[in-house]
Amino acid sequence: MLQCRYQGGNEMKKLYSLGLSLLLGFGLTACAGNPQTQSPASSQQPEAETKEETTTTVVVGAGGAGMMTAIELQNNGQEVILLEKQAMPGGATLLAATYFVAVNTEMQKEAGMGLSIEDYVAKQVASNPDFNADQLQRLLENSQDSIDWLNERGANLTRPMSNYQIGIEDGSSLGVMLVKILNAECEKAGVDLRTETQVTEILMDQDKAVGVKAKGPEGEMIIHADHVVLATGGYAANQDLVKEYASQWAGTPFTTAVGSTGDGHQLAKAAGANLTNMDVVRMNPAVYTDENGSSYSLSVARAEGGILVNLKGERFCNDYYPDYTQLSRWMIEQEGDYTYIVFDQKSVDTSSRLADFKDRGFFLEGQTLEELADQMGVPAENLTATVEKYRGYFDQGKDEEFGRTNNMNTRIDQAPYYAVKVKPGIQVTLGGIQVNDALQVMNTEGQPIEGLYALGECADDGLFGGAPTNIDITFGRLLAQHLINQ
Repeated sequence: MLQCRYQGGNEMKKLYSLGLSLLLGFGLTACAGNPQTQSPASSQQPEAETKEETTTTVVVGAGGAGMMTAIELQNNGQEVILLEKQAMPGGATLLAATYFVAVNTEMQKEAGMGLSIEDYVAKQVASNPDFNADQLQRLLENSQDSIDWLNERGANLTRPMSNYQIGIEDGSSLGVMLVKILNAECEKAGVDLRTETQVTEILMDQDKAVGVKAKGPEGEMIIHADHVVLATGGYAANQDLVKEYASQWAGTPFTTAVGSTGDGHQLAKAAGANLTNMDVVRMNPAVYTDENGSSYSLSVARAEGGILVNLKGERFCNDYYPDYTQLSRWMIEQEGDYTYIVFDQKSVDTSSRLADFKDRGFFLEGQTLEELADQMGVPAENLTATVEKYRGYFDQGKDEEFGRTNNMNTRIDQAPYYAVKVKPGIQVTLGGIQVNDALQVMNTEGQPIEGLYALGECADDGLFGGAPTNIDITFGRLLAQHLINQ
């Protein structure tokens, strides 16, 4: 049985274990030899001499961004070593729930969900003047190629959910499917993927990154490389860093990977990198915590048409407001410690993930809204009035009360009815290692550090986490192409 050495809080252990079991069910394997040789007991063996080796590029972190970068490099003839501190690849990508952010794809246009890339970029910049418009434009212009690449390998990203979201046809987990594909492509390409290997230092020659020091199951190693790529994820699972940089959310649950402990941030900082916007986080407004303290993202319940109601049984905001951190603030302002997502059988029938959560007993259930209200402990007259009003908005295609326009997928009129108790938690940390548009790491004087790159959640790329899985795949491919042309 594969043994994982978790470094995050107790809240995520069950969820990460579930993801690993799903991956094992797909027949995926880590590329680090016999797991039994990697147990904590191996640390009692005499330490071997430090091994030295040389490669073209060393990638730190085998989540979506790291794996995609390594695959593209290896497939184009570059030697690459991919290091992952956990016992399995996947990272936070494994936990990606529902959709791939893309705009103006062929399938969206065919479904009548066309939106120009320019209009989408303008909307994002209007909501956040610090948004990197050029980088977002670059990302979206290459999204169709990324979707095609994934679909050619079985991703089944064929379901337009809105004018900026593409989902898997059966509503299943996007992250598990992505990691399945990426792991298989790593093996096919011959990527040297080493799990349970922790990078401890970036090697510098004056102002140039020239490799890393690391420690794995077989001891310490020094890897000399022309390029070092950091793809280590965020820091939400490191409470010390949350307290230091985002104290407003200290103590809240997190729905990211247990290995998201800010390793890349700290490695880069020690190498002279500048960290920016470290106080900016993206909240998940739909975190369900079970009786054992394990936390799960129930964002899929909103994505499939659910509405948020407070303990009075009333809506209080746009349930699908795109700024999840602001939405989380509105939730916290309500009476009590939690709110509910309310939805119906149509949502469950549409999403295999919701069906799985139902089978696991996460939901309250009623054959009528009155029965559901009784289960929730909210006034039945308020809940029924709230849903009736929402049905009217659904019928006219316009939410006159709160302006919701996206993912109004169900009228909430198909019994049985469901509710799930949720509260906000940290989904991703959005600040990080400052990079330029070529994803080169910048030092504290505003100059690029030669040979050092960062992407994904650990990098502050000016996109503020708005399209994490797309960033992983698209920027992974583009960064690899940039390095190949160096």
